[in-house]
Amino acid sequence: YVEITLDLEESLRDLPRVGLQFTSPCMGKACFFANGPHENYSDRRYSAHAGVYEVDTPSSLDTYVVPQEQGNRTELRWLFLYQSSSSDNAGRSKEATEVEEDSIANLVANKTGILILPEDLVEFTTSRFTDAEVFAARHVNDLIPPNNDEYYVRLDVAQRGLGTGSCGPQTLEKYTIHGGTYRIAFWLKPVGYD
Repeated sequence: YVEITLDLEESLRDLPRVGLQFTSPCMGKACFFANGPHENYSDRRYSAHAGVYEVDTPSSLDTYVVPQEQGNRTELRWLFLYQSSSSDNAGRSKEATEVEEDSIANLVANKTGILILPEDLVEFTTSRFTDAEVFAARHVNDLIPPNNDEYYVRLDVAQRGLGTGSCGPQTLEKYTIHGGTYRIAFWLKPVGYD
C-alpha cells in the first residue's frame, strides 16, 4: 500500500500535473478500467467511456510531430501491467481495444505483472520518456528511446486540462491546477510471481 500526501505551496499556479512517477520493467501490455479507449483529459473526455481496455505499453509518442503530453487516461479504477507473449502481439494495433473479460480474476489468470488499485479515481500514462525529456524535444525525432527495458508509469491525482492559448483558447480555470494539499493512495500487487 502506497499513500502520499503532497503539500504544495498555495502560491503555485497553473501546474501541469500533481502525482507521482515511477519506473517499471517494460511489461508489454496494459489492461485498465478507466475512460477510453483513446487518450483523454479532464477537459477532453466526453467522447471517452468507462470500460476495460488493453493497449501496448508504453504509449508511443509519435502521435504528434511536436512532442507533448499524450496517452493520458482519466478516472482509473485499476491498471494491470503484464508480460505479453508473442500470441498477444499478433494483429495488435497501437490503439486501445475493449476487453470482454467477465472478471479481473479471469483477466490476470496465467499472466505475470503488476496490478495497481487506486483508492480513489486517478489518471495514468505510460511512457519511455520523462516529462522533462518530452518538453525539451522540438521534434518527435529528438526523442531517442533509452537502451533499457524500463518505462515510466505516471499516476496523477490531478492533471491540467489541454490548451495553452498558443493556437486556440486558454484552458478554462476549472481545469487548471494550483497549489494546495493533494493525496494519492493505491495498492501495488505483484501477480503471477512465485
